[in-house]
Amino acid sequence: MKKYFVLFFTLFFLTQKAFSQDGLALGFTRTDRNPVTSAMAGAGAAWAQDAAYAAFSHAAMLPLFSGTLDASAAFQYWTPALSSQAHVSAGVAYKPMDRLGVAVGYTLENLSAYEVMEEPGAVSGTFYPKNHVFALGAGYGFGAHLSAGVNFRYARQIPAPGAVSAGVSADLFVAWQFRPGLRVSAGVSTLGPALVSGGQSYRQPSSFTVAGSWSAPLGQQHSLDLLADADLFFAGTFSAALGAQYAWNKLLYARAGYRYATAGGVIPSHLALGAGVRYRGFRLDASLLTASPALGGSFLLGIGYSF
Repeated sequence: MKKYFVLFFTLFFLTQKAFSQDGLALGFTRTDRNPVTSAMAGAGAAWAQDAAYAAFSHAAMLPLFSGTLDASAAFQYWTPALSSQAHVSAGVAYKPMDRLGVAVGYTLENLSAYEVMEEPGAVSGTFYPKNHVFALGAGYGFGAHLSAGVNFRYARQIPAPGAVSAGVSADLFVAWQFRPGLRVSAGVSTLGPALVSGGQSYRQPSSFTVAGSWSAPLGQQHSLDLLADADLFFAGTFSAALGAQYAWNKLLYARAGYRYATAGGVIPSHLALGAGVRYRGFRLDASLLTASPALGGSFLLGIGYSF
């Protein structure tokens, strides 16, 4: 166990040194696509109840997922107070064997359109900027308690006609399950090379991440989940999220969470609320973000199926 943490701390400090220039690129890769964890302010790097979106962040939890297949699709209305964006995402996770899990995910972000002018006063058309994220994940379990996972993603940004920026990044995580209801995880998120444009270097939103989750039944029909995540970004910012989920009869779910972020954080501080319903493997989940000038009014609606 010790050698895993030595590896991740070494990667953290080496990358911190390499990304010493100002600037940030592809920050949208840190946006939460999962309506369940989004309703808990993005906490969930140590949570194994949902696996469909594991390709985007926490593949180390795949071996701890109790099902065989989990698939989901979601619509996200993002930052309406600044410039409304419509995102669509889909993810699938599959466990071909007890110790191995794999996942794939894709997101398309449709940003606010704007008019293109060839010369002052002459409108030549309308441009629709887009962002794409392609993600793959795999996790392997080393016995009943320890697991490790890796995610690879390719992000592509098209902000203007003829302008394209793209980059690759990875997540490396280990997770430890003390018992079925108590888990912790640690690793590096969005580890990737800087992007260079116009002689300026722009680092990706890499961070060292630690997380924990606790689940417990409250009688025969009730259960409670508590989640906590913290990110120390290589750029010098910090964020932490706390989330909770209450379930009644494994049918109805209520969720809430709060994220704190220092100035300049990739995802600003906000309050999150959400709800869900599940029946015979099918589910419908929604989240709403508020108490944030940038994210207030953002919502995420998703459907899914698992067995």
